[in-house]
Amino acid sequence: MSETPVARTQWRLIDKKRVRVIVAPPEPDPEAPAPLSLPILFIHGLGCTGLVWEPTLKEIAKRGLCCPSLAPDMPGYGRSEGAPNLRALNIHELADWLARFLDAEKIDRVHVVGNSLGCQVGMAFAARHPHRVGGMVLQGATTGTRHVSPAKYVTGIVVDTFNEPVLYCVRLAGMYLQMGLPRYLQTVGFMMNDDAFAVADKIRAPTLVIRGGKDGIVADNVARLLAASLPDALYVPLNDAAHAIEFNDADEFVPAMIHFLERIEGRL
Repeated sequence: MSETPVARTQWRLIDKKRVRVIVAPPEPDPEAPAPLSLPILFIHGLGCTGLVWEPTLKEIAKRGLCCPSLAPDMPGYGRSEGAPNLRALNIHELADWLARFLDAEKIDRVHVVGNSLGCQVGMAFAARHPHRVGGMVLQGATTGTRHVSPAKYVTGIVVDTFNEPVLYCVRLAGMYLQMGLPRYLQTVGFMMNDDAFAVADKIRAPTLVIRGGKDGIVADNVARLLAASLPDALYVPLNDAAHAIEFNDADEFVPAMIHFLERIEGRL
């Protein structure tokens, strides 16, 4: 007997462009426990795709939980069509695109879970569309260059490569190739110029900030400062993890994420 798939690849048309979405669970089980009333919107990082969340979705299913989840490839990433002439969308454009994506899904409100650059997009989304966010989880959040120089980001990427499993690095290289160098370099510029701390005080969603103890890209003091800058945030370190916790350490990440979002729903 074949195993029931954890997630299903689906396709949408947003802004007249084809978008790939990883949807979980593929066939919701009415008998399965649903710890959350709101669906989860997973936002991938720089050069990645929605597939980077597969281990997280598998861990959720392994625990017998039914958490409706959406992990789209944002425009110009993975297999989603991007803007013409290889133009990359900036942070605010990606945030507003997420709002249109949820409109197309007929979803009013979600929990937002981001990794790396996806945290900057998630914060911009929460600041620009506050009524659409329940709780937020920022894992390995990049924040721009107010507290981290471009040189430190470059050095951090190199260091983190040696801290991640080889399988992840191979998968990441494939995803980078899908995005292409022109869009990647443009997006690096957008990431550097976006000051996450400038919007922190505008975010009202309760937020969990998570950082891996072996994360070479995001320093512990910056992650703690981000949590302190948000009006309602909690900081949790996962000491044995690196930057890509959602892919390599889902067994630690999922319990922390679900526990936090359950508590938040008790306050909503």
